[in-house]
Amino acid sequence: MGLRSVRRLVFNPDVTWSKQRSRLRAALMGTRPLFDVGVESVNIGGVACERMTPLRVEKSRRIVYVHGGGYCVGSSQMGHGLCSYLAATFDAEVLSVNYRLAPEHPAPAAVDDVEMVLRSLEGRTVVALGDSAGAGALVAAMQRDRHNVRSLALVSPWLDLSVEWGRDNELVSRDPLLSPEWLDACARAYAGDDRANPEVSPLRGNWHNLPSTLIVGGGDDLLAPDARRVAALGLEHVRVREFPDFWHDFALSVGQLAVADETARLIALHFANATGWRARTLAL
Repeated sequence: MGLRSVRRLVFNPDVTWSKQRSRLRAALMGTRPLFDVGVESVNIGGVACERMTPLRVEKSRRIVYVHGGGYCVGSSQMGHGLCSYLAATFDAEVLSVNYRLAPEHPAPAAVDDVEMVLRSLEGRTVVALGDSAGAGALVAAMQRDRHNVRSLALVSPWLDLSVEWGRDNELVSRDPLLSPEWLDACARAYAGDDRANPEVSPLRGNWHNLPSTLIVGGGDDLLAPDARRVAALGLEHVRVREFPDFWHDFALSVGQLAVADETARLIALHFANATGWRARTLAL
């Protein structure tokens, strides 16, 4: 399914949440991990997760992934390409958090679920990544407590639900996936009128105590201003890399898009530098 078709059929405020979810599930049915990893459903700390296990596993290592979807749709399948690459690169299990979705479970349900999974992994060497809304939930959970997470990677993060996305008409016309109307519907379903709360909009929270953080995104992403605002904070432990002419969540297209493969290698290098993990060299 093309990006503009996804925008029309799935990420569309005129389509019910249940129908958006079912259509996205159908679109993801053919999605498979890129590498030889086992995939199973598990329960971690009372939270539904998916565990991705490579053929060889360093038992002390864990990678946590939090999917996007505006807090209202989506699942761990969205990150299969990137997560399977990281699992195989580091011989590490990946735990993908299938947090509870709004509007049935409004804020801070997603943050609570991510925090519960991170808490259950204390004592392990953990790195974590998230995309879009999942990146926001991850940062909000980390702003509560670092849980000994060594490093973060944020892909096209949604970090401030209180802004008016229609203000940048150029990005509105360039991003083939997101629309201001859909983002507003998601923000309303997840946070109601409390959108400036740092638990909902972690860009407004404390970034100083976070571990080494890499943010990657596209210059045509409607949410690109969020990453740019983080860059403007001038924090030494946060690095932002923007790829011009690419759209929201392009970096999940590992194995399909050369620039996504590049971002996967950047994330792996970032995690290796933070942890000392030895990384395999894998062909993409």
